[in-house]
Amino acid sequence: MLPRLLFFVGTRPEIIKAAPLFHVLRKSSEVQVDLVHTGQHYDWNMSGIFIEELGLPTPIYHLGVGSGSQPFQIHEIIERAEEIVGTYLPDAILAVGDTNSTLAVAILSSKMDVPFIHIEAGLRSFDLTMPEEINRRIADHVASLNFAPTERAASNLLNEGYPPERTFVTGNTIVDAVLRMLPKARAQSNILKKLKIDPSKFLLTVTIHRRENADNPERLESIINALIELKEVQIVWPLHPRTKGNMEKTDLLKRLYTAKHIKVTDPLPYLDFLKLLDSSTVVATDSGGVQEEAATLKIPCVVLRDSTERPEIIDEGIGKMAGADDLRIKRYVRDFLYNE
Repeated sequence: MLPRLLFFVGTRPEIIKAAPLFHVLRKSSEVQVDLVHTGQHYDWNMSGIFIEELGLPTPIYHLGVGSGSQPFQIHEIIERAEEIVGTYLPDAILAVGDTNSTLAVAILSSKMDVPFIHIEAGLRSFDLTMPEEINRRIADHVASLNFAPTERAASNLLNEGYPPERTFVTGNTIVDAVLRMLPKARAQSNILKKLKIDPSKFLLTVTIHRRENADNPERLESIINALIELKEVQIVWPLHPRTKGNMEKTDLLKRLYTAKHIKVTDPLPYLDFLKLLDSSTVVATDSGGVQEEAATLKIPCVVLRDSTERPEIIDEGIGKMAGADDLRIKRYVRDFLYNE
């Protein structure tokens, strides 16, 4: 009987990063692999469309955890996945990254004595106020195997005492996803036409979803002030539901809608987002995955955070850390527009 693997995903970036590896495992004659979705991202534009566009099969189980506090999500995923793991009896469980889904699956695997394989292991921001930093550290240290995307990430694991014989530098699967899907995005997406993007003008793509920004009105306002003042550039902002909900509590969303150079959209399907990113002059984001996608496409990135677990982007000069400081955001965007 072939070894049986369960591959858990729960969010947009997990689906993107899981897809290349899942396809390779599915083609293998040496293992059997199935997909499980926790439902942490449940909106079609944040989940279902990505599974469809990336050619993944319908998950054999969908836990439907939905939104809620972090403790709620983690508890519900563990409780709902326990029965599935007990029934399926996998030889190993795989998950990607640093989400609540990944943390929950890592803990469950450890408690049920099922080997846990962590993909994108060893990333460190060294900022313990970030929920994702806690998630990734715990997931790394309960894993039976850690697949690190970079030498620096592997060094982080070794410096923390993780066994070298169970640490492997494998590269980043998001690069595989981008390179595989980019020709299709360029050929099929009409997002630039739909949004009436002028190809002769600068284009800035913005994404914000992390708690440090999305749940902080002062930081959101500072970021929006900077974007409103960057009138010389076309700005497209696919708005995360969480960020949108918080902005609706103030006048911030109205201010965005009235800025003529800013186009606010719903979350975009993967092909449309990839085409938009590929056509951008600069990206401004608090997303780790978008930082990686931008770097893969060699698009300069202004990081809207005070720390990053992907320091290589800063070291290579393709990214600059602005936090939520409106003056730095404007300066770094303009540096990339005019001086690079």
